[in-house]
Amino acid sequence: MFHFKNALLLLGLTLSVGSFAESLPTTDGNLRIGANASFNQYAYHQDDKVTVMPQAFYDNNRVYIKGAEAGVYGYKDASNEWRMTVGYDSREFRPDDSTVANLKGLDERKWSVMVGSSYMKITPYGGFRIHAKTDALGRSDGTTVKLAHLSRFKLMDNQLTIYPELGVQWNNKDYNQYYYGISQQESARTGVTAYQADSSINPYANVSASYAFNPKWSGFVSQSLEYLSDEQKNSPMVDNRLDSKTIIGFNYHF
Repeated sequence: MFHFKNALLLLGLTLSVGSFAESLPTTDGNLRIGANASFNQYAYHQDDKVTVMPQAFYDNNRVYIKGAEAGVYGYKDASNEWRMTVGYDSREFRPDDSTVANLKGLDERKWSVMVGSSYMKITPYGGFRIHAKTDALGRSDGTTVKLAHLSRFKLMDNQLTIYPELGVQWNNKDYNQYYYGISQQESARTGVTAYQADSSINPYANVSASYAFNPKWSGFVSQSLEYLSDEQKNSPMVDNRLDSKTIIGFNYHF
């Protein structure tokens, strides 16, 4: 069967091969390697989670690595960016960590890898981006689409850079059913009411800040908030409206 993710992959490969000649020239790029600690407060009925992960940042106008996402440029100039992307979706539900007894009998909802394509128009008023992604591991077979506005502010003689992002995210029903739905089998086994989730649209905000201590070392902090829609909030798995993620880390510049 021809899946939506195959269409995105084909589109990305076509853009990558066909448009490189018109892109900005390749640069040496600046490789940064570091680590981060993430404090995840999911809206689920479950304990908060702390994770520590390595990370890398690199961009030479052809390929890029940006934390939990990597990819290739199909096209890039001073005001347009088209990317083929592969990224990590950290959303997960671990029944053993649930704070509600009946929910401990549910199936686990696992993190996944998302493949997709994004386009950003860069203007004097910031960047406007659309990013479509679909599950590459077949866990949810779900698809998400983000529409966002991004900005960048440099302060303190360019030592401090702040990146605000505001947007909305659409999740299709397959994505929501996997992460928020309750199947009839789970309901019969646990006594939790069965729940069929539909597609949803929910707003989100993210603010990141990077500070250069010296030419070799920098630190950063990021705070993201996602406001759940009724389709997500009404799930028996969910405790409140907000997903929150706080990340603190450092990078070494080569």
